Amino acid sequence: MEAGQYGQWLGTTEEHDSKSVIDALSELASDRCKLVVVDHYGLSSTWEASLNSTVGIPILALDDLDRRHESAFVLDVTFGKTAANYEGQLTEGTRALVGPSYALLRPDFALLRSPALQGRDARLSHGTVNHVLVSMGGADETNATLWVTDALATLLENRSFKIHVLLGAAYPHRASLDTLQATLGNRLEIHSDVAEMAALLADMDLAIGAAGSSSWERCCLGLPTINLVLAENQVTVARLLASGGAAIDGGRFPTSEAPDMWAKRIIAPVLASSTLIALSGTARDLVDGRGAGRVIAEAFSGLVRTSLLVLRGVTMDDAALLFEWQCDGRTRRYALNPAPPTWSEHLKWLQRKLNDPYCSFYIAEVAGIASGTVRLDRSASPPPPTATEHEWREVSILTAPEFYGCGVGLRMIRALMALHPEEDLVARVLADNQSSQRLFAKAGFSHYAPELLFWPQQTNRGIS
Repeated sequence: MEAGQYGQWLGTTEEHDSKSVIDALSELASDRCKLVVVDHYGLSSTWEASLNSTVGIPILALDDLDRRHESAFVLDVTFGKTAANYEGQLTEGTRALVGPSYALLRPDFALLRSPALQGRDARLSHGTVNHVLVSMGGADETNATLWVTDALATLLENRSFKIHVLLGAAYPHRASLDTLQATLGNRLEIHSDVAEMAALLADMDLAIGAAGSSSWERCCLGLPTINLVLAENQVTVARLLASGGAAIDGGRFPTSEAPDMWAKRIIAPVLASSTLIALSGTARDLVDGRGAGRVIAEAFSGLVRTSLLVLRGVTMDDAALLFEWQCDGRTRRYALNPAPPTWSEHLKWLQRKLNDPYCSFYIAEVAGIASGTVRLDRSASPPPPTATEHEWREVSILTAPEFYGCGVGLRMIRALMALHPEEDLVARVLADNQSSQRLFAKAGFSHYAPELLFWPQQTNRGIS
């Protein structure tokens, strides 16, 4: 399928559009643009081929039509799809990034995910629903927002939850909603132009929403959801999420069903705690909020190898980011303490490290993207036989999961050596963590015990 039926959405020809992009790129310095991202049903492999033959910059195409591409990468976050959906449609060497694990969410979703899930699990264990969100997208021309809010209002007499309505700037029916709010009083709260969406979703116990791209935001934070289909391009997402147990199918809107009958048929059964717990558990496994990082790692794997890696000092503002990394199962697998910390434990630990004069703690950034952390602490491990009289410090590293395999770990260690050439260093690595054993050996460390390696400062001097 080429541009076909979607070509009229472009407002011009593919040839004219590609020429405009090529002209714009030609005005940039040769190293200013590393990737071209295209997201338009009306632009096809013809457009991609035109850019490939002229500018030679890798193209990342966002799509969900299973059609032909001549780009370096194709991104399709549709639940239930795999790379097999694009078999025979891609040129040799094209990477298909398929499935909701690649969903592009704002960074605050990954940052808030762990504390949000902990809070949600605690609330769900009590079996109460206190806050219900209605979110029907930006414009909502058919006013599904009011219909769903009316449906929820019929359940308020025997339940204590509060209704939260999320409105986009283009919502055209505000007057009707204000009338209902005058009736419901403080049982209804309206949120407009919300900047901190993740924080709002984290506080909700149930959502009723359009089955669009915001589905992935709700999944990331484990928010149990009843989906409504408001447009044809939402049908597949709603069906697959419902069949997979990650959401409830609330049907299509508009509908002839009365709001009170829909509330009894769809909403009331979901309010049972066992249902909410099951929905939350399944939804959170689909999206972890790190999809953007995975796409970055795929698209910029070459950039990671060639760009400057910078170490900056950690602050308390990095607490949520570090917590997300620390709680990842792949991080805990080879941690000296495999049990993930709680949020409160993590905050106390981080504050203690920042107050420790013997701790040097850094975030690594590649092209401005946080990609891991490296730390020096006073070592409690036995010193190597060749130890000098002065104190040794111990290296700890953590690569952000989305940057695994990109060479960030080795570059973090080398950057640390450049910052601390006077130090004698030791690293403790579990014997079965073969990848980290090889990493430190490649960085120049030598074994003096099965799980201990060292790098004397005489070796470090002069590194730049």
